[in-house]
Amino acid sequence: MRLIDVDVVLDLEEGSKVDPASDVLKDFSDDDLEDTKYAILSHCWYRDKEEVQFREMKGLISDSVRQMLRERPGYQKILKSCELARKNDLRWLWVDSCCINKENSTELTEAINSMFRWYDMAEKCYTYLHDVRANTFPTERNMNDFPDDLKGWPKWFSRGWTLQELVAPRTVVFFNHEWRAIGNKDELASTLEDITCIPSRVLKYGMDAYCPSIAQVMSWASDRKTKRVEDRAYSLLGLFGVHMPMLYGEGKNAFRRLQLELIRMTNDHSIFAWDRQSAGWTGSVLADDPSLFRDCDDIVKMEPGEYLTALKGVNPDGELYNIPEESLRTYSVTNAGIQISLPLKRCRGFQSVFEARLACRHSPDSSPIAVVFASFKSNYYRAFGDFEPVPETTAQFQPLYLVYREEKRRNDFTFKIDDRAIFYDGFVQRCVFPEGIILEDSSVKLSNTSDRAIIVYANDNTKTCFAVAVGYFLDHEWVHVVCDDPPEESKLTACKAYAEQVYKRMRMASPEHAQRMAQAWQTTLFKEHPSRVSHLVEHAHLHRFLRGVRIVYKQLLQPQTCSVTIDVVRCTGCCVAPGVWQALDGVSVIHEFLLDLIFLSL
Repeated sequence: MRLIDVDVVLDLEEGSKVDPASDVLKDFSDDDLEDTKYAILSHCWYRDKEEVQFREMKGLISDSVRQMLRERPGYQKILKSCELARKNDLRWLWVDSCCINKENSTELTEAINSMFRWYDMAEKCYTYLHDVRANTFPTERNMNDFPDDLKGWPKWFSRGWTLQELVAPRTVVFFNHEWRAIGNKDELASTLEDITCIPSRVLKYGMDAYCPSIAQVMSWASDRKTKRVEDRAYSLLGLFGVHMPMLYGEGKNAFRRLQLELIRMTNDHSIFAWDRQSAGWTGSVLADDPSLFRDCDDIVKMEPGEYLTALKGVNPDGELYNIPEESLRTYSVTNAGIQISLPLKRCRGFQSVFEARLACRHSPDSSPIAVVFASFKSNYYRAFGDFEPVPETTAQFQPLYLVYREEKRRNDFTFKIDDRAIFYDGFVQRCVFPEGIILEDSSVKLSNTSDRAIIVYANDNTKTCFAVAVGYFLDHEWVHVVCDDPPEESKLTACKAYAEQVYKRMRMASPEHAQRMAQAWQTTLFKEHPSRVSHLVEHAHLHRFLRGVRIVYKQLLQPQTCSVTIDVVRCTGCCVAPGVWQALDGVSVIHEFLLDLIFLSL
């Protein structure tokens, strides 16, 4: 740790004689720090050119350098902090802007990993609120003095790094713009809790006195900002007692690394309790940003005994099956995913979507928090939406592999739509939903962000309609036909409303349809027809009509492209259930086509 010699800086400013060999900055080993009393500054940085950097501070002994720095507001912060330290009989001061050589990556990594401890060991922490003009600490939101992006509070409370600078030090004194003391952490604990959601007990007595859950600590950082994306994670290391290397340039991967380190250290399930506003699926069970923990400030961890008792309370018969006692205390990171055992209940209407109960709860509720996982190719992903477990079923503990690393996504996927044959049966294409999807050259292009489209066809004479859904889920394409009761009107607005309804249903069903098609190609097809399979076929009956919709799917040689042929064919009453794909080789395709021609000619 490198500290500022307060006496040298102030003597230079006062014009006192100073030995030219004096060091403004002095290095201290960890052993030296045990007997060294120092103050520390917590502040919001101005622009870099307004702050004093390490090399400039080292050259402060020079009159010319000092003259140049006097004009900077960052230098004035250092001077004021030195004056306060001298008043408190403290010879040493630490300021992050000038006491770290940020050009040295090894030193920067060491400083970031040590920073929480340095703030904890400080005798005094001077917290400078540069935007507070009043002579009292703000106790209510003030949107006039502190704009919307600050949520009505001083900027210091919106910064990522200042979170640990509030929690770690034993003594924190707040100063306004004029460097007048306006309160300290102990006497303002209640107000600070209202601003930050950090329990006053933590502010008064430290982290060890409260032992908050992972989700709760993450919630404290949910609305804070940092200049670098990686610092969203790095600024939390000390709060969790985690040490890891700094890799600037890794982006949001830093937050994923932090969570993996936490999983290796603890069995706190609350790390999976994050939530998001939009329904759908994620490529990882880990959050990609602390903001997803925004509503987790009341989540507490449950010990195994409490967890099992609570689980019996949410099961209809009060019983649990397949409980691996050891797995309640441990889970681990493997190359196949995060290995964990959780109690699962299948969700209504889905074969591969399950509700799981975590060993954590919202206080004061006693029920374990429920989250939803979707199973896909032996792995489990987080799912969000209106899912309900099948009623009157008992949860069963199962070993799971939760995906924590989002695979590199492929490019867009193109569906070539061939619907020419349906027009012979009086059907026309009514609409494509959503409106942003363009059917260009009879093709629909989807991606992992724009992941599904609905095409509605209708026959005004028979008052019949159906929808063809195409989708792209975790780099796997899928197709499904929906034959519902038609809208009461055949007008475009009614068809669009019907398309939107199907679109919402398919959002939840995407993993089911993707899994069915993937399994059809990988298992049944190649086992039964290893050299001949070229198509998949799905049938669906049209309501109140003696015909059915046939979808023929084929993978094309062109990468990331398939063909989807849509036809209305005779219905003999022996079609397989909707959603079931059958293998069809090239000879069978021609045979079915000839049968259709004969049927049409009768």
